[in-house]
Amino acid sequence: MASEKILIVEDTEDVSAAVGETFTDAGFRVKVAASGEEAMKAFYDTRPDLVLLDVLLPGLSGFELCERMRSMSSVPVIMFTALGNEREKILAFEKGADDYVVKGTGMGELLARVGALLRRASLGSPQKQEIERYIDAEIEIDFGKRSVAIRGEEVELTPTEYKILTLLVKQRGQPVPAEQLLHGVWGREYDTEELVKWHIGHLRKKVEKDQANPLLIVTRRGFGYVYAAPDVKAEAA
Repeated sequence: MASEKILIVEDTEDVSAAVGETFTDAGFRVKVAASGEEAMKAFYDTRPDLVLLDVLLPGLSGFELCERMRSMSSVPVIMFTALGNEREKILAFEKGADDYVVKGTGMGELLARVGALLRRASLGSPQKQEIERYIDAEIEIDFGKRSVAIRGEEVELTPTEYKILTLLVKQRGQPVPAEQLLHGVWGREYDTEELVKWHIGHLRKKVEKDQANPLLIVTRRGFGYVYAAPDVKAEAA
């Protein structure tokens, strides 16, 4: 039985009741909030393991909530909304969401996505790494602190962006297929490679000098994505 805490932020009562019942039956501990203000209070009070977040809410929007939650926590956030166009999805990922599920998706798939993100969060807990620090001419990663500096300036990556970057860096010089990134970062329950494309685009905005002409995270058509490492200065064991 699961015992993780799920915060459901949804102002439509029948939707929150149905989703809450599904997760309760699956063994999760569920807290429901119906507005942005209630959601932030519940976030502080309950410290959830995952947030299921609607976009259209009284008070703060789901996008604003996601940005606030991400600024203080790496807790997984799934946007769960009726808005399904690409613009909203891109904005959600820019605010730090880990996934985006359109209402009407089956409850079985929703449960699977939640389970995959929770397992990923658990595996991402601090533990001893084979190497503690990676440094090249452009980038420095401290695996213990989970921090990244680009050309000497520390950058704020979302947990998803950090996982993609570190996976690519650890296989630097080798093409990593989108499917491998998808399964390695989100889990085998996921089959939407568009997730990889969106997050790679956001990551490039933060690490490339020119996003339109990437030199670090390179696309190899038909093979995947490559971290094209400049000269490596050091790897501290």
